[in-house]
Amino acid sequence: MERPIDFNETPTWLAELLDDDSINDVCMNGYDEIFVDRGNRLESIKIQNLVWNEEDLRNWVLSQLSAVGKSWDARHPFVDATLLNGFRIHVAFPPIARKGILVSLRKLPKPRNDCRWTSSPLYQDLIGAIRRGESIIISGATGSGKTTLANDLLSEVPANERIIALEDTPELAPTHPHFVSLISRPPNSDGCGEVTLRTLLRQTLRMRPDRVVLGECRGAEVMELLQALNTGHRGALATLHANSPRDALRRIELLCLIASSGSIPIGAIRELLSVGIQWIAQVKRLERKRLITELWHLEGREGDTILMRPIVN
Repeated sequence: MERPIDFNETPTWLAELLDDDSINDVCMNGYDEIFVDRGNRLESIKIQNLVWNEEDLRNWVLSQLSAVGKSWDARHPFVDATLLNGFRIHVAFPPIARKGILVSLRKLPKPRNDCRWTSSPLYQDLIGAIRRGESIIISGATGSGKTTLANDLLSEVPANERIIALEDTPELAPTHPHFVSLISRPPNSDGCGEVTLRTLLRQTLRMRPDRVVLGECRGAEVMELLQALNTGHRGALATLHANSPRDALRRIELLCLIASSGSIPIGAIRELLSVGIQWIAQVKRLERKRLITELWHLEGREGDTILMRPIVN
């Protein structure tokens, strides 16, 4: 039977799950429904002699959030954070979550390991692109390996270049001597103090970056980044949720249209894209492997069409 819970520590059964190298994700639907992902989708598990209830779960979550400087209140029922043990956590609190507190834990990628891309010959093309200072979009579904690939590629940036990453939750940690990150901040309970990715990007451009990294393209900051890439900055890297390189382009176009409230013609957006971005890589998780399944090179624009060439290895 489990010993009494110390909420400053992780319970033994959960610590064992988090230490298991075969597990990428741990999801808890309330205190008694536990699922893990070992690379073949989520599977339910049962913990024998579990000494754990909803109040225990709540206290553990709040203690973990407090340890990394995060808090929760009823007006903001969702919290994202990166825990000290190297896991990203997302929490949804009741009454929004009707089954109890919902906890999603994802293991962040470990330092660079080229062996994990041995099944992806296109990885060497991306290494060449990142070393030359070309801009790359990494596209894929949730859990496909976008952050892992971004970390490994950023580790290949020359050591004398300054990398500044902009993220909602700290996930990127490449092996690089001059990597720094800025984290966005939601408004407080009074609606004040918000720092958006768009604000961070504007400040970053005054901080002498050699490379600007967007942890995830999701809003108005995409338009700002494309404008920067068309005015002298180079070598950007960003991740995006999309099912294919063409879908990635369409999603970026949509984000730019929304950011400009439709005031910028689609032709102008495509011009910014075709000049500012050189590569789009598609990553997928197949069984227990993460693979680079497609790599496309952007080669300018003809009329309203962005010209793209697939790289075949």
